[in-house]
Amino acid sequence: MKTLPRVLCLALVGGMLAACAKREPLPGDSVSSDGTITLSPPRLSTAPAEAREAREGLGPIESRLFPPELVMDHQGELAITSEQKSAILAETERGQSAMTRLQWELSAEKEKLVKLLDTDRADEAKVQEAAARVMDRETKIKASHLGMLVRVKNLLTSEQLEKLRAMRTGARATVAPDASTAAPPGSARSRSSDAGQ
Repeated sequence: MKTLPRVLCLALVGGMLAACAKREPLPGDSVSSDGTITLSPPRLSTAPAEAREAREGLGPIESRLFPPELVMDHQGELAITSEQKSAILAETERGQSAMTRLQWELSAEKEKLVKLLDTDRADEAKVQEAAARVMDRETKIKASHLGMLVRVKNLLTSEQLEKLRAMRTGARATVAPDASTAAPPGSARSRSSDAGQ
């Protein structure tokens, strides 16, 4: 019987630590396990992630760059030439190759940092050194990703860039400004607002 309260207490403490870790970015936080890279520092907020993304949109850096996937998804609308397509593919392959190598390095450094933190008494100097190596790898990944995005952007014409900006603006306009205030379909609030139209 004594183990159940202990397990619940550990779960509660673990949950609190996880919540704290989400508020303050730590080494390793800007490159997620699926390879997603955040170029802008995270914004601190208590709102649910979906509501934050809908209101905030892209960061100041990401909003000025266009991932190759977005260009690929709209290549017809953008009138991407075969030369542009070949060049964008080459830059994407080059960038992904470099980032894969760097992600392996990052993962190895994170593993070392975690091992240092697993001890009951962590050596602060060694943890700081390991954290510095993790952050160095993150910086290299961000620089590689940023370079690829800049090279892709530079392959596009002014007209294509303008179309991409318009696509982004149009996509943001279709998202409700505050998802938490929108009435669920079929609710009393939804039906009363529908009746007034």
